[in-house]
Amino acid sequence: MTYNIDLSNIKDLMTPKGYDMLKVESRYLISYGGSGSSKSYSATQKILFRILTEKNHRILVLRKTARSLKKSVFQLFKEVIKIWNVEELFDYNLTDLTITCKNGNSIIMNGLDNVERLKSISSVSSLWLEEASEVTYQDFIQLDLRLRGYNASYFQLLLTFNPTSSNSWLKKRFFDNQDDKTKVVHSTFLDNPFLDLEYKDILESLISQNKNMYDIYCKGIWGTLKGVIFEDYQVVSDLPSIYDKKSYGVDFGFQHFMTFIEARTVGSDVYFKELYCKTESLVSDLIAFMKEEGIAEDAQIFADSARPDLITSIQNAGFKHCQKANKSVLGGLDYMLSLNIKVTSNSTNLIKELDLYSWSLDSNGEPLDKPVKMFDDCIDSCRYSIFRNEPIQISIANITSRRNNYNYDGYDDKELYQRVAVNNNFSGY
Repeated sequence: MTYNIDLSNIKDLMTPKGYDMLKVESRYLISYGGSGSSKSYSATQKILFRILTEKNHRILVLRKTARSLKKSVFQLFKEVIKIWNVEELFDYNLTDLTITCKNGNSIIMNGLDNVERLKSISSVSSLWLEEASEVTYQDFIQLDLRLRGYNASYFQLLLTFNPTSSNSWLKKRFFDNQDDKTKVVHSTFLDNPFLDLEYKDILESLISQNKNMYDIYCKGIWGTLKGVIFEDYQVVSDLPSIYDKKSYGVDFGFQHFMTFIEARTVGSDVYFKELYCKTESLVSDLIAFMKEEGIAEDAQIFADSARPDLITSIQNAGFKHCQKANKSVLGGLDYMLSLNIKVTSNSTNLIKELDLYSWSLDSNGEPLDKPVKMFDDCIDSCRYSIFRNEPIQISIANITSRRNNYNYDGYDDKELYQRVAVNNNFSGY
């Protein structure tokens, strides 16, 4: 059967740097830079272009965990395939995370956490390592060795990432010692004509909040994160079956992630599991998910109080105990930091946020008592799920110098500072 494919307008659907990547045939293609620069989207387009126009392909797409691929890259491929109007040429298998083209080429996705399946995948023609900064140099070496033998076109390892640490093996391997087998493509949000203005404003605002984050995520240059808030948390396999309390948190969003987090507490330990994290999601989508997952109608759900209309929608769907969450940012963060935080290993987006969520910095590069408004969608749901009026057994002097001086800056709850000034003890309000 013959299929007519019209890709004459492909240049109009890609960023200029993404389009140029179509012609790169080097063994190593390094696509790095800031957030919103279309690195992942351009990589998806390049692989799809090769699948449609070249022969004998089994392209392997990898991230640290398989769950993260299902929620991110797999959906990206489906989106691009739809936009390119070639849906009739592809079959999807969500269970195996494979996409097969009618011409015999295939895309296979796998997490580095599934070692046995990875070993069974043979005859790989090219490879895309998404969020390459998540994996080790030894992982990369083993993957590089997989690309060998005959290839009708060319072998290529495509690596995409943000330059979060100047100590990364990526910098040492591909930047400090460049060779003729490597093509490096740097991009920022300025290279993406499709990016919405709101996200551009968020990125540009980093300059006044955290210079290191501005360098990494806005300018896309090598840096080292400073002022990370959650420096100490533990990754666990699953939520405990025996617990003191169970509750849920919801942070509403559309262009940003809409998130739904489950929390279980055991003494001073709190366990979080990311249940739902999607962009361009309606509250009706979340409600359908909650019902499919069997969330009890009497579940304690605490949602973003900025959208009382959406809270009412959840209540009308049967979840009568959905209520407004306590929105105190600093109070909620202090309460979280007073507990032993444990996160399930499949909570991909939450783990990423915990690694990146940072305090704003002053002109001397020292942390202020105000978090950067970025990488916080899942964390907001975590705060909502557990923070109400629980007391924190910690001296005010050990929390922040700003509160120790009883200075109210308009950022948080004024009454909190008045009570702290009297009692010299932070109540967790």
